[in-house]
Amino acid sequence: MSQSLAFKKLLNGLKSEASEVRGNPVLGWTCTYLPLEILDAAGLSSYRILPETSSERADAYLDPNFCPFIKASLGKVLEGEYSFLSGIVMLNTCDGMRRLYDAWRFYCHPPFSFLLDLPRIVTSSSIAFFREGLVDLIGKIERHFGVTVTKDGLASAIEEANRTRALIRRLFSSQGRGDPPLRHSDILDILAEGWTNQRKVFNKALDHFLAKLEVDSSVVSRGPKLMVTGSLLDGSLLIRLIEELGGEVVASDLCIGERFLDGVILGSDPVLSLSKAYLEKAPCARMYDTERRILHLKHELDKTKAGGVIYFALKFCDPYLYEAPAAEEALRRIGVPTLFIEGEYTGRISGGTRTRVQAFLEILGRDAG
Repeated sequence: MSQSLAFKKLLNGLKSEASEVRGNPVLGWTCTYLPLEILDAAGLSSYRILPETSSERADAYLDPNFCPFIKASLGKVLEGEYSFLSGIVMLNTCDGMRRLYDAWRFYCHPPFSFLLDLPRIVTSSSIAFFREGLVDLIGKIERHFGVTVTKDGLASAIEEANRTRALIRRLFSSQGRGDPPLRHSDILDILAEGWTNQRKVFNKALDHFLAKLEVDSSVVSRGPKLMVTGSLLDGSLLIRLIEELGGEVVASDLCIGERFLDGVILGSDPVLSLSKAYLEKAPCARMYDTERRILHLKHELDKTKAGGVIYFALKFCDPYLYEAPAAEEALRRIGVPTLFIEGEYTGRISGGTRTRVQAFLEILGRDAG
């Protein structure tokens, strides 16, 4: 049994024992710049919108030359996939996400909807601006769901979320432990469980899982070490392919991976603390400061000793397609080879991608030898 399946079995057991009240409203979300601590403090459940496969139905509503993740998401909601949601909270991360928000509201009429304005720069003014957006979100949630988000409740939610991040940092540092060894793909699958389960139950499961895993102090390492970065992946499929072909992913700079593992420094104003922490986290390509992102990639490469980078961009994902040449050139200058892959959101790996990844791993292995 893989380590991710072992964790899921443990999590399901703890869920059956949990005494928490079920049936609370569920809000769908799409972007890791959304502070989920606000939903936690409001007593709401959160559900990350990550459709498994694409849907042709959305082609009738959106331009064919459009982000496949956006089309897959709209296709699924049109088919009733997310009928259990009590609402959605999205961010204006790109034009495609804004169109998804518009189409979802117009055609599917969610009971609650909110589009959070996300700045592209990090300054004192943008942090204050983002804080006002979060205050507006809190007010809309309180009025619609008849709840109250208190300062103490928000502080408590931040502390519990910080515990999640600390546990996830331990999880990444435990890669290679256990029998069978914990792989990076297992870690991504474990993280995905946190997007659809109650935070306290997920934290408890992670704590139990790590306690057992860390008893075995040996770490198994194998194959060329790689970092994977870029836009949204189809879950852990590409990571598993790399592992299957003999490589070892030691870092994943992805919004389904390691972004935002630093804790929120809680000050006298919890909302301001959230605004500052989320804007200052490791940036994605939609943020203005490409140089800051490249510096972050270099830091992760130096920390993990990865010998190569696979840069994945979804087709028509303008922010990452625009950034890719600059990132590739910066990495080339420090002697780090990069493989660029432009992919669909199909739920499977193409034969061409498999061949290119295999050839890239062979090059890295030869250079390391």
